[in-house]
Amino acid sequence: MKPSLRILLLPIFCTFFAACDREQGNIVIDGQGQGNQMGLNITDTLSLVGSTIDEDSLPAKGLSYALVGEVNDPVFGRSKSSLFADLNLVEPNNNFPNTKEPDSAVLFIPAIAGLQHYGDRNFIHRLKIAPITENISSDSVYFQTQSFPVDENLATYYNGQLINEYNDSVNYRKIKLAPYNGIKIKLSSDFAKFLMNMPKDAYETNANLDKYFKGLAIIPENSQLSSGQGSFAVWDIQNVISTSYRAKIMLYYDDTSTFLFSFSGKSNAVSQGTTGPYSGELATQLNNPHQNYNRTYAQALGGVKTKITIPYLYNLIADGNIAIQKAEIEFFPVDYTENYFVPPRLNLYKPLNGGSTRNYLLKDALVLSNYGGSYNTKTRSYKFEITRHLQEVINDSVFSSLNTNLGLYLAIPADQPVIGARAIFDHTKTKLHLIYTKPN
Repeated sequence: MKPSLRILLLPIFCTFFAACDREQGNIVIDGQGQGNQMGLNITDTLSLVGSTIDEDSLPAKGLSYALVGEVNDPVFGRSKSSLFADLNLVEPNNNFPNTKEPDSAVLFIPAIAGLQHYGDRNFIHRLKIAPITENISSDSVYFQTQSFPVDENLATYYNGQLINEYNDSVNYRKIKLAPYNGIKIKLSSDFAKFLMNMPKDAYETNANLDKYFKGLAIIPENSQLSSGQGSFAVWDIQNVISTSYRAKIMLYYDDTSTFLFSFSGKSNAVSQGTTGPYSGELATQLNNPHQNYNRTYAQALGGVKTKITIPYLYNLIADGNIAIQKAEIEFFPVDYTENYFVPPRLNLYKPLNGGSTRNYLLKDALVLSNYGGSYNTKTRSYKFEITRHLQEVINDSVFSSLNTNLGLYLAIPADQPVIGARAIFDHTKTKLHLIYTKPN
């Protein structure tokens, strides 16, 4: 038998699951004129259902960059990201003068060009910077709900922007370190004394340092945030190539001497994300996740994600298996502004099993370099190729009598890039592009 070629261009769903108008399914194959259009009646047999659900726990360690800040989003409400990080000795010192008085201690963290800000860049934040009293384990798994206790007696409070431009160089030994944009905070005198007067062995090895200085917490504490206020900043805490650029604490003493504590890198840094409570349509969807909605939501920091299901996918194989040549799904964001811009990219996942909300990569994402997910500024959309995923679902049904048609999760990445973004999707525009062959 010769296979026949079938092409479907499907809107996300038909109102009340009724058959859509014939015109919505009309497509033109390249090389054909208007008179040779293939008329396709799109019915509810391949309707897509969209809803919003809570994001499951996301990893909080091993992220390329650090996200810090707090926002009161007009739609999503409040969200906050804090940083807990271990520090190392840049140059261990067996004879550190730990009995002297420090001049000062300054924290500096550089910003990432191109990912610097989300929200109101000029917003004045209140940050608490304090030593943590519990070690971060490089071997442990932490999620974005993780928090660490801090020593409140040594806390420094900073009021200012998350990213500033600096033109003044910093003295280090007999050289000057070049300035970089980021955040620079003079720590409290008590914090400086703590760093200067630890037991002598603390300055000899990183293992000894961890006994006394277990790490640093940077926590936003903006008690009052009106709707639309706040911002997130993306900081680089892992670059160790340049002494000038790296994130560090500079401890000054004896007028001209400097001792550096550097951040240990992404394997020893934990980001804590908090979101909600939600209100309005978003709260309604979370309380009624099994209904169908024209607009759904996705949010960073372990907030919410969109679930898409194809409840009648198996109607395609009612009279035999098919071979999918290409399948793409396309999403269109709405209601974004200069401050609340759309995420540079999204991820599309599948659940681990029928009762799970945990994310699992599609087969297409594992094998394709052109899998998709980046925002297209021309089409103003995100497109993913899901050919292998849909074929796998169909094959599971045909050959193994397994139902693996469990839906898809559209979410904002926890990393690459890390960003405090959110998105709202208009599902009257969402489309599934499907090309398949079937024996006559």
